[in-house]
Amino acid sequence: MKVICQGSELSDALAKVTRALPVKRTTPILDGVKLSAYGDTLTLFATDAELSIEKKINAEVLLEGEFVVPGKLFAEYAKKLEGETLELSVTDGKKLVIKYLDSVLNINGNSTDEYPVFRDVSKEKSFIILKKDLKDLINKIIFCVATEDTRPALKGCCLTVKDNTLEGVSSDGFRLALAKKTMKCNGMEESIVVPAKSLLELGKLMDDEEESISVYVEKNSIMVDLFHTKLVSRLIAETYMSYDKIIQVDVQTEVTLDKKLFENAMERVSIISRGAKNGNVNFDIKEDSITLGAESSDGVISEKVPASMKGKDLNAGFNSKYIVECLKTVDDEYLTFNFSSSTAPLIVRGSTPGWLHLILPLRVIN
Repeated sequence: MKVICQGSELSDALAKVTRALPVKRTTPILDGVKLSAYGDTLTLFATDAELSIEKKINAEVLLEGEFVVPGKLFAEYAKKLEGETLELSVTDGKKLVIKYLDSVLNINGNSTDEYPVFRDVSKEKSFIILKKDLKDLINKIIFCVATEDTRPALKGCCLTVKDNTLEGVSSDGFRLALAKKTMKCNGMEESIVVPAKSLLELGKLMDDEEESISVYVEKNSIMVDLFHTKLVSRLIAETYMSYDKIIQVDVQTEVTLDKKLFENAMERVSIISRGAKNGNVNFDIKEDSITLGAESSDGVISEKVPASMKGKDLNAGFNSKYIVECLKTVDDEYLTFNFSSSTAPLIVRGSTPGWLHLILPLRVIN
């Protein structure tokens, strides 16, 4: 293999594909990035056997071939060579030689014999969605995925395709996030569970452009085609919990407030509540305000935020971390809090439709 390419393009490609490298070392060959040079393209591919990312860049291919090079090491060097034109060649099937200016770098590598093959997903079932909409949906739900292994499905996000709408849901058992986006469905109407890591890395690969992308689904896999970049992930073979009834609330108290004012107050209150059991913050809701209170060994705080209320006065306690993380994922100017009682879940909605967050209460502070 022998190719000439631009350092900036190589570095960008490596930054993308190395997101799929294993966090923990299991199979040594998977620590590498596979380079494939054919035609006028250099293809980079990395996988941890669950998540795979492939990226193609333009290159002058002088000699076709393939090679596996240590991913993190190669990416680190490429980052330092972004302004250079690089010549990459393989000698004796054991070393990648990188020439730039008057310098030469040799990196030990491996043949591709034992490296997995990138596998495209069937095009039979798919949907098309704006890149910015998929990115926003992921950002609105990814933060509350479970980290424990006791319920495998909750370590992923449930994506449901139906009636030209994509609905995403995540939950860790204490809170739930839901978001909806319009899309175009092509022969698909079903629910799948995608590992959180795969969606998190997908979100990092995408920008906020008004550009349509295709998502393909088959029995065990999902593939997102970002044109010169493809991401393939295995699906979680578990049925997601039924959540439709959970988010139906018989509203007895409804509070509307300025999101920014409330967020600022919550961040101040959470400094004290971190020292309390369960990070408890108390909501005392009256006719024209919501008073946030917290008490711990660090001190006591009370913050009053203007609000508009319909229904009954209410006093309830919540984990401040869950409230703050919810607020950071949305940019609506106004928020609406719906309560059925002090012991029932809080439903948070925004001034724009298409999302909601549910948070279970804690014991009320007296």
